Amino acid sequence: MSGFQQWWQTLVSREKMVVAALAIIVILLAFQMMILKPLYQGRDNAQNSVDKQAELLQWMQQRGALAKQLKRSASPSSQANGQSISQRINSSAKRAKLEINRFQTVGDNSVQVWLDNAEFSKLLLWLETMQKRQGIQIESIAIGETSKSGLVSVRATLITD
Repeated sequence: MSGFQQWWQTLVSREKMVVAALAIIVILLAFQMMILKPLYQGRDNAQNSVDKQAELLQWMQQRGALAKQLKRSASPSSQANGQSISQRINSSAKRAKLEINRFQTVGDNSVQVWLDNAEFSKLLLWLETMQKRQGIQIESIAIGETSKSGLVSVRATLITD
């Protein structure tokens, strides 16, 4: 017989019931700690994540609706006077004191522009003005650094709605 069996045989029936009850309690506690608690914790974490994602979705939907409203209410001023996209880009670049090195029209409402050694801060202001006042959006843009501090080279595709 093994050591456990010998020990068990030496116990009185009351002691055997107490040991069996304690063993069952220990097994149940171990089951709870190793299996149930991680499951409940995972469920709670998933629920919290879902709640946060739902809040984020609601916030994004509100902001999307606001953005659509603002886009509809914004009326580009230069678009009304009949200028083409090329004319609007050239005139606004001159006002921003930016020199367009290359200009290529792609269809009726799309233009590619290249700027070398443009001041980054002026470029950002110009692009913002183009979007807000001229109704011209950036479809794609590539900005590269130059050897001079604060100057960048830019290739952008600009479109109108």
